[in-house]
Amino acid sequence: MVQKSVKNSTFTPAAGRILAILFLAIIVVGTIIASAMSTYTVNVEADGNVIKVTTSEQSAQVILKQAGITLGEKDYLDSSSFVVGKNARKGNKLVVKRAMPVTIDDNGEIHDVMIAGKVSDALSEAGLTFRPVDKMNYKEDDLLVENMTIKITRAFTVDVFVDGKTHSVDFLSGTVADVLAGLHVSLGEEDEVSPSMDTELKAGNSVTVYRVTYEERTAVETIKYETIYKTSSKVYKGTTEVEQEGKNGQKTVVYKDKIVNGKVSKSTKLSEHVDQAAVNKIVVSGTKIKVLSTTGQLSAIPMPYALQDGIPTNVITTITGYATAYYSTPGKGTASGRLAQSGHVAVNPRQIPYGSELYVVTTDGKYVYGYCIAADTGGFVDNGSGITIDLYFDTYGECVQWGSRQVCIYVLKWGNG
Repeated sequence: MVQKSVKNSTFTPAAGRILAILFLAIIVVGTIIASAMSTYTVNVEADGNVIKVTTSEQSAQVILKQAGITLGEKDYLDSSSFVVGKNARKGNKLVVKRAMPVTIDDNGEIHDVMIAGKVSDALSEAGLTFRPVDKMNYKEDDLLVENMTIKITRAFTVDVFVDGKTHSVDFLSGTVADVLAGLHVSLGEEDEVSPSMDTELKAGNSVTVYRVTYEERTAVETIKYETIYKTSSKVYKGTTEVEQEGKNGQKTVVYKDKIVNGKVSKSTKLSEHVDQAAVNKIVVSGTKIKVLSTTGQLSAIPMPYALQDGIPTNVITTITGYATAYYSTPGKGTASGRLAQSGHVAVNPRQIPYGSELYVVTTDGKYVYGYCIAADTGGFVDNGSGITIDLYFDTYGECVQWGSRQVCIYVLKWGNG
């Protein structure tokens, strides 16, 4: 039998104890290293102080408490530079912003608030909103600083009427030209805009674009005849006669039309040619008095002209008015130098010159003063009585009997004054 020898192991109880100690040391060191690696530093800036906090916490609010800092209701914690695990020497920090006075000028309406944080926080505190169409001197994310004034310019709506459509535009400031440019509205050479292009727009304003063109057209038009009225001593008073019938004419007219938004707004006459003239209608009204008197004329001067139906045949013109009566001392002179006598009558010499030969009949034909000569100036000339002629009678009784009557004065011959 062959026996084999077995060598004893070199691991002894002493060696085991050494290994255990080494393993324990490694664990302790690892724990220390892990513990050191899980903490970091943060600078907390508040009330003018900087507090360095060593922490393993991840919550900014907890770290704030570790620094002994309390946030007021309207204070603001700026954590934009805070990163968990990053040390203070690399810029890791928390900044406490205390509430401060801020003024908001909202299109002229002033709001004063106490707040910290961003511009958006101040707007929210004042109950205001900022629309993209409005304008503000800060961005909503800008941090607030003490005594900051935030100014908001509000856009207003401008209605633009063009090409049959209405465009409601949010507008901050500028002219009519600016709002049209924003809508890419182009204007033709003749187009018009209201108000004018350089008008500064305000809230409540609207803008209208008028598309304007001009066109020429030719029209054939009727020339309507007119009715002309005249008087004649050959026609009895109260009756009319048509001396000439009327007939319409014709003309060719060229117009220049101003067309606004498809409709003619104004027409300007460029030329006119009369193709056929109109013939006017002539209507004659009679002034001839139908003499009813059978006693002859009252004037003492004989009638030197022929009569037809009691009216002279050589009448130049006819004057209708009121005739009064007067008398004077026999042999007394008149304004023209003639004697005061029956047949010499008083007139307004500016209307009927001295020496004019007249024939006077009442308009009802019942009384005929007859042939007479304008010789004197009537007292009625400047008193506004409305009298046209004053007839001479030989006696006061005849004057009273005549009184005042409406007469037709036939002018037979004008005097030379």
